[in-house]
Amino acid sequence: MNPAIEQTVDALWRTDALEALSEFIRLPAKSVGFDPCWEQNGYLLKACEDAARWGKKLFPEGTFEVLSQPGRSPALFFEIPATDSESALSVFFYGHFDKQPEGTGWSCGRSAFKPSLEGDCLYGRGAADDGYNFYAALTALAALDRSDTPRARAVGLYETAEECESIDFEYWMKTAAPRLGSIGLVVVMDGTCCDYDRLWNSTSFRGAATLTLTVRVLKHGVHSGVASGIVPDSFAIARSLLDRIECSQTGEMLVPELNTEIPADRFEQMQRCATILGRKIFADFPWNGTTRAKASDPFEALVLRGWKPQLCIIGASGLPLLQDAGNVLRAETSLRLSIRIPPGVDGKKALDALTAELTKDPPFGCTITVSDAGHGPGWNAPAQKVWFAQAFEAASLAHFGNPGASSCEGASIPILSMMENFFGKEAQYLVTGVLGPHSNAHGPDEMLNLAYLKKLTCSVASIIAAMQE
Repeated sequence: MNPAIEQTVDALWRTDALEALSEFIRLPAKSVGFDPCWEQNGYLLKACEDAARWGKKLFPEGTFEVLSQPGRSPALFFEIPATDSESALSVFFYGHFDKQPEGTGWSCGRSAFKPSLEGDCLYGRGAADDGYNFYAALTALAALDRSDTPRARAVGLYETAEECESIDFEYWMKTAAPRLGSIGLVVVMDGTCCDYDRLWNSTSFRGAATLTLTVRVLKHGVHSGVASGIVPDSFAIARSLLDRIECSQTGEMLVPELNTEIPADRFEQMQRCATILGRKIFADFPWNGTTRAKASDPFEALVLRGWKPQLCIIGASGLPLLQDAGNVLRAETSLRLSIRIPPGVDGKKALDALTAELTKDPPFGCTITVSDAGHGPGWNAPAQKVWFAQAFEAASLAHFGNPGASSCEGASIPILSMMENFFGKEAQYLVTGVLGPHSNAHGPDEMLNLAYLKKLTCSVASIIAAMQE
């Protein structure tokens, strides 16, 4: 543990970094999918410009360039020279400046675009997801420099469309590629922490396949008293089609192309995570009544979430609101399906297999269509090098007093696979973040735990200092 690093981190997160983040919270920089006038409003561009000015003030020798083209969500590229003359590798930082919509339900006088500091908790939209990221990255680098700790060259690319599937990120990556150099460490502070007691690293993410399933039985709706018993119900058919791909009693996905073998090291990580968290795994969900989880054992639950395919019906059409529901046998039912797929599963093959299973042998000769289909890859981190594993553990022990831990996430970050294509399998990945208990990203009362953030920032600095060829 280097006291000088901790002192710098604490000082910046009490003053300049906290002030800059608070100004970011005030900015209604909603992602392009949530603000039709995003280009005219200029909030996303301003978020990049504000960060660039702050970065240049902290690192006058650095390059901070706002990347902007008409019709494309802007991005911020930065490059800060190495202080270690012998280091040939660079560390790459990723994050985003766009936010989810403000939403409703903020309590205790809080609101989305008004920062509210309450003890060690900072409330506001984008604080934890993940406006803090850029400021934490530069604070970690500054702490190394001010403590005379040699470090590698640092580069970063921060986008403004992550909340809308990073629609322009690949373009900006290709634009910045000639200036990125040889990357030895990738730091993505847009992730989770399962508790606030240790350093966490996410080592896998699921992919996703999405589609709209439509069952049509009539040209238009008719009186149910006349038709039912003769005309099949489109919802009942849709329900039977779903039974082809999922066991409704267990949630097990039945299409072989959706499953894969789970690596032994990921099993071990999930077992350790389950041991650490125990019943806390289930505690962060707003359960209603006596609803219980699909699996009562924490380890089994983590396996289902991290490495097993799962189906959610996330939307429907053709169903009138209850107050508008007359005695009509409806012409069609459409369901929007989201299927999380394990890392390593080929998204296209999975989607093709799902489509084939759902559309074959239409019951009663009805019309079945699959539309608006898409897929994104999962990600399984490359094998850890000795230096990274040791530095990660040492950072957690030094700054948290507990061993570090890894988690297998059920969500998707498709750009990780993209990064691996750019950087190769030799780079090490620290995918971490502050989205822990009660952080409530995307919802009301989004919260950043500043005490945890300071320790996380110190840990990132320690790992960068330990980076080896």
